[in-house]
Amino acid sequence: MIIDSHAHLYSYDNIDEVVSEAKNNKVDTIITISTDLESCKMNIEISEKYNNVYSAVGIHPCDVINHKFSDLTKLEELAHNRVNVAIGEIGLDFYHSTENKELQYKFFDFQVDIAQRMNLPFVIHARESYSEVIDYLSSKKIKSDFVVHCFTGNKHEAKRLLDLNSFISFTGIITFKKSNELREVAAYIPENRLMIETDSPYLSPHPKRGKTNYPKNLIYIAESICSLKKVNYESFCNTLRENTVKFYRL
Repeated sequence: MIIDSHAHLYSYDNIDEVVSEAKNNKVDTIITISTDLESCKMNIEISEKYNNVYSAVGIHPCDVINHKFSDLTKLEELAHNRVNVAIGEIGLDFYHSTENKELQYKFFDFQVDIAQRMNLPFVIHARESYSEVIDYLSSKKIKSDFVVHCFTGNKHEAKRLLDLNSFISFTGIITFKKSNELREVAAYIPENRLMIETDSPYLSPHPKRGKTNYPKNLIYIAESICSLKKVNYESFCNTLRENTVKFYRL
């Protein structure tokens, strides 16, 4: 059994079916990640309903423009719920917009502080911003565990993150035909710092690419990285599970 360390269950209309099919495909636990205050509330409700689903609450960098700083007080209140295991996803995204960099930094910083204050791990979204995220983390005294989700950076960026004790998580992108450089990075990451995720309903892995993604597809990502590392599949899945359990304190 493996754990989908990052999915967006609130995006589905048929959550019962999604959770059931995941379990039938050896994905017995799912962390459902938030992007705005509304999805935070939805994820808490979902996690309270299913005993194998946990939530992370956070405001995505692309959504900060739609929030007030007072919303972070509401977010922190939700974070105290027993089913919430992290703050996320949070970070910096300069792919979609570079006009609100200062606001992104402020929301990122405030939410990292919430994680630190509550002794919770946090989940980082970084796009066209690995250098800035790493510089920011290097400037802070980070006590909480953190993971950079959907990693698409290079080996140098991965090494800098590992030097900060980051976990690194890979999605279905690792299975794409043109992802040779990323596969080299995945092979480089030590097994004890590695996690996998679907980021569903996005980024369906090969051979499901182009279709809606589901947590049940996590097995394709596990098989791909296992093949890269040339290790025993069952042992590798056990390691992935241990890493995710340790990170989220499940």
